[in-house]
Amino acid sequence: MTTAKKAQSTSYRLEAALRRSKQAATHIALELEVQPTEGKIRVALDGRPIPRDVQESLFGPSAINIPEFGQARIKQGK
Repeated sequence: MTTAKKAQSTSYRLEAALRRSKQAATHIALELEVQPTEGKIRVALDGRPIPRDVQESLFGPSAINIPEFGQARIKQGK
């Protein structure tokens, strides 16, 4: 790696670390947001799916909207 590329890589890493620390410092937790404890996210996995209305209240509306999938869901009655 050339000296110029090393300098770019180093400055990028420093900028990225600075950006992450600023975001972490100003982060406001959502009401139902799952927070890690001791670096681990602890959840109970009981095998039951989360209902669609609860999913939307927890995670917000889906960002991926594929019309073919939506039509398939409508045909299945879900």
